[in-house]
Amino acid sequence: MKTIKIYLINAILAITVFAFLASTAFAQGPTSNEYPYLYKSSRAMGMGGAYTAIGGRVDALFYNPATLINIPRDKGWDVNLLNISVHAGKNTEDFVEDMGDAFDVTDQNGNGNTGDEELKAMNNVLARYQGKNLHLSVTDLTAIGKSFDSSAFAVGGVGVGRLDAMAHQGFGSDGLLEINADMTYGAVTGYSMEATNGLYLGLGIKALKRESLIHSFTAQELVDKQDTLDDYITDQLRKKGSAIGFDAGLLWKINPDSWWKPSAGFSVMNIGDLDFKEAGKLPMTVNAGFSVNPQISWSRSLLIGFDYVDILNNYEQDKDMLKRTRLGAELQLFDIMPVEMAVRAGLYEGYPTFGADLRLLTFLFSYTMYSEEIGAYSGQDKDTRHILTFNLGW
Repeated sequence: MKTIKIYLINAILAITVFAFLASTAFAQGPTSNEYPYLYKSSRAMGMGGAYTAIGGRVDALFYNPATLINIPRDKGWDVNLLNISVHAGKNTEDFVEDMGDAFDVTDQNGNGNTGDEELKAMNNVLARYQGKNLHLSVTDLTAIGKSFDSSAFAVGGVGVGRLDAMAHQGFGSDGLLEINADMTYGAVTGYSMEATNGLYLGLGIKALKRESLIHSFTAQELVDKQDTLDDYITDQLRKKGSAIGFDAGLLWKINPDSWWKPSAGFSVMNIGDLDFKEAGKLPMTVNAGFSVNPQISWSRSLLIGFDYVDILNNYEQDKDMLKRTRLGAELQLFDIMPVEMAVRAGLYEGYPTFGADLRLLTFLFSYTMYSEEIGAYSGQDKDTRHILTFNLGW
């Protein structure tokens, strides 16, 4: 029994280590109908993903480069020396806890060996999570940006590692364990400039490398490859690719002198698709957004936004309109050096979101909760996720 447990642990470790150290971040494969993505901003997700007409930070590079112009000028440079986020699904958190409990069972049959009990408890856990998506990702966006009177820019590096897994009964084409893992890393930059009064144009460029693993493991395959699983994954299953992508955007500040300060945004991300060849691709999306920034005397900023993404239905997973809808708001409660605090709420793919962050000098701590629809339509099969972010910058 100990030998079986050792083999299983080695298999799990080999897959996990590969996923985060040798593979990548956005081709959604067989495990779910989640829309593919490169980078998810914790701020944007707290606001329900409604970011196309808002931006205002270096993470605008992944939503609409034209909104870099909204980086607050009175704060100078937007600097992220370290900006690490951990994204974990509720199923993953529960699975890790239950697996820990499975390995902590006591010797119930009195034979002096807990192997039988551990194996039984572990099988019960795996059976309980059959068909449930297990999600874990780690991201970093190290970048700087600045807004001037009529232009703005940002430049930096991004790294995203993601693992999605789903256990099955082991029969049929689904196999025993579906793995969808990837890691993407490279350089990103963007520029925004005023074309005419209140109308801003944006351009973004990404030069990225990617390694991915999308595979359904059968029970027989895991047994046959148990001694060489890491080499099997690295040499035969891992796919590699690189790509250069372009993004374009518009931001129209409709009436900047009004109380509401409305804005409209439009972006075309990954023009012509971000194609990593055998390692997959990220489809081009056309997105539109609208926002208001009403002036409230007791708050530095209140932002309310609405987005509709992938207008041309390039996501192949489905054509559901609600999954493409985002709505959210951010309220900056106070901004008195050396402390800042903001709260966020919204609707993402039809599910509520919440976020809050607290900055103390150069340290920012952020929490975000949202739900990802992994089914074919909103309301079918949500995967609730949590994001914890640590930022060193100013």
